[in-house]
Order: sequence, then C-alpha cells, then structure tokens
Amino acid sequence: MRWTSKSFILDLKRYNDRSYILEAFTYENGRHKGLIRGIHSKNLRGVVEPGNEVVLHWSGRLETHLGNFSVEPIRSWSSLVLENKEKLMAMSSLCSIISATMAEKQQNISIYNSSIELIKKIVDEKQSWIKNYIFWELNLLSEIGYGLDLSECAVTNNKDDLKYISPSSGRAVTKVGAGNYKDKLFELPEFFLDIEHQSQHKDIINAINITEYFLKKRFYEPNNLNFPQSRNRLKEALNKINYEN
Repeated sequence: MRWTSKSFILDLKRYNDRSYILEAFTYENGRHKGLIRGIHSKNLRGVVEPGNEVVLHWSGRLETHLGNFSVEPIRSWSSLVLENKEKLMAMSSLCSIISATMAEKQQNISIYNSSIELIKKIVDEKQSWIKNYIFWELNLLSEIGYGLDLSECAVTNNKDDLKYISPSSGRAVTKVGAGNYKDKLFELPEFFLDIEHQSQHKDIINAINITEYFLKKRFYEPNNLNFPQSRNRLKEALNKINYEN
C-alpha cells in the first residue's frame, strides 16, 4: 500500500541505530506514524523539525503496519523562528497538543488547515500571533467536543454584558448572573468576543490560563495524560514578555 499527502511534522523519536519513528499530521490521513531512515543526513535533519511543512510518501504491506516514510520539504517554518523562543515554543506546543488530541489515522481537515494558518501567523506576525494561538486552542476544544459556550449567560440567558466564564460548565456569565460567586469564576477576556479588542498582558495570561484549565479538565486529566511541557514552557515565557495589542 502507498499514499502521498501534504503534512506537517509533529515529532521524531529514535527507533534503532538506523531508523526513527516520524509522527506527522497529514491532510489525507490525519495523525500518522512511520519509520524514516537517513535522518543523520544534513539535508534531511533540518526538514523533519516539528512544525515544518512537507509532502510525505508512506508505504507498507498493510494499512495496520507502521510502514515507511520518505519526505519532500515544502517549507521549513521552524528555521524562521529559531531566534524567537516564544514563537518556537508556540510551534512546539501546537504539535504536542495535536499529537495528544487527534485520533490516529483519522482525517481532520479543519484542524489541519487552522494549524497551518497558525504556523504561518506565528512566523509572520510580531505580537498578534499570541491571540491567534489562543483562538486556535479554543477552536481545538470545540473540534474535540469540549468547546466553551460564550453566546449567552448561563444564568440569565442574556447575550449582553458577559463578564465571566464558569469553570464547571464552560459557559459565559454576566455580572448580574455571577452575583456573589464572581470570585469563583474566570474573568472573560474581552478579545474572546472580539479579537480586534485591544488587549494587555494580564488579558493574555488570563486567556492562556483559561484554555489550559479546560484542556486539562476536559481532555488531559480524564485520559490520564500529562499536559505538554512545551505548553507549560510557552506560558512561562508569555508571563515574562510585555504584550499590549
């Protein structure tokens, strides 16, 4: 059996002295693994970094076999952010989250396209990529069935004056609806409702904490998975930068 698909690299792990297991997110076949050889070649090693866009050729006797990959480069995005540790961490975090949340060998064109678009924004944009990264996490939560509902207040059904998010339900709450429980709720970042809204550092940190909380609560912890270290490092790095946009 053989197939070819545009893809981007998720991870690379040693298999033996001559081979590695390459994990990629493919357009045609979703998250997929295969053996790759010749990794110590100078030309190939830089191609198979997480986040890089490639064409993968897979071959195997049966679909259930691990099979073998050969790779053609499209764009080495990771090489364009080597001087920016926050962007490099964001790209690594994206790949780690996809590796955990996407079912193996199941196509998801929506997540594939949104991920490629985010990678491009991480590379090209000066600061607004951070908000786009957070929206990518929000969208991924929705794609895996655990999205937040910010359309109306969970208590009053009012669509205006939304100020909080309930940690238990993931639904928006107004100031009136929160009542005496506001200290137990997340503040709703205003850019969640309007991405063009000017945001300060505290809004970004609040937002990254919210998506982390729901990713852990609704996916990682129920599946007994460790939260990605790359995502933890990204949050630590964002805590230290001066963001205002």
